[in-house]
Amino acid sequence: MYGSSLSGNRPADNKEELDSKLAILIDADNTPYGSIKQILDACARFGRAIIKRAYGDWTTSYLQSWNEVFKEYAIKPMQQFQYTTGKNVSDSALIIDAMDILHQKSVDTFILVTSDSDFTGLATRIREEGLTVIGIGRMTTPASFVKGCDQFLLIENLTGTPVGAGSEGASAKAAVTPVAVPKNIPIKNDGKELLIRAVEQAKDENGFVKGAKLGVILKRLDPTFSPANYGARKLADFVDRHPDVVKLVGKRTATDPTYQVVK
Repeated sequence: MYGSSLSGNRPADNKEELDSKLAILIDADNTPYGSIKQILDACARFGRAIIKRAYGDWTTSYLQSWNEVFKEYAIKPMQQFQYTTGKNVSDSALIIDAMDILHQKSVDTFILVTSDSDFTGLATRIREEGLTVIGIGRMTTPASFVKGCDQFLLIENLTGTPVGAGSEGASAKAAVTPVAVPKNIPIKNDGKELLIRAVEQAKDENGFVKGAKLGVILKRLDPTFSPANYGARKLADFVDRHPDVVKLVGKRTATDPTYQVVK
C-alpha cells in the first residue's frame, strides 16, 4: 500500500521536482542493506541526491555487510558508537545531522530511510519549514511516521520481496518475522472511498477535476497511496475503475486528463 511517482507537494514529471536537491539519510539499524539499489533508484524520481549518508555503529558485526554498499553507491558512513546495549545509536546522530542540513538550506527534499517511529518528530519539523519529506521503510513501520511524511514508499514494494529474518540483505536488527508479501501489498478495499474524498477536494466549481491535481490530493490524504496497490499501472487506470465517481471528459495526455464528477 505504499509507493508512487507522485510527491506530496508537486505533480510527477515536473521540472522543478526533477531539479530538486535531495538529502538521503539512512538509518542502517532499521534498513536491509540488500535493498539499497532499489531505494536509490526510487529516490532518483524525486531529484538529484547531493547528500547520501548512512548512520550506525560500523564496528558491530551485523552491519559489516554495509561496507560494500558504501563503495558501490558512494554513500558516506556516519559512525556512531554504541555505548549502551540495546539502544539504536543511529537515531540521535541522524536527527542532529538532519537539523544541521535543514538550517544550511542546501536541499529541497529530505528522504528518511527508516522504519522507526522515533523519526516522526523530525519529519514533522522539516515539513514545518516548507520542505518535502519522503519516507522509505518496511511494512512494519508505525503509522505515526508514515503520516508524518509527504509520501511513504514501502521497501517490500520496491524490491518485490518480503523483508524478514533470513532475507538476503537484512541485518539482524532490521529483521522481522517473515511474511508472504507480493510485489504490491494487498488492500482491504478498492480505493473508492479515498477517491471520493480526493475528488471532493480537487473538483472546481463546475465539477471538473484535473488528473495531476487529483494525484496530489490523493497523496496528501493518504501518503501510502499508490495505484499499483489497487492493481492499476498508473493513476488514470485507477480512476477508470470507478466510472460512478468521475468520468473522463478531456483528451487524455501523458500527465493531465480532465474528469467530471458523476452526479
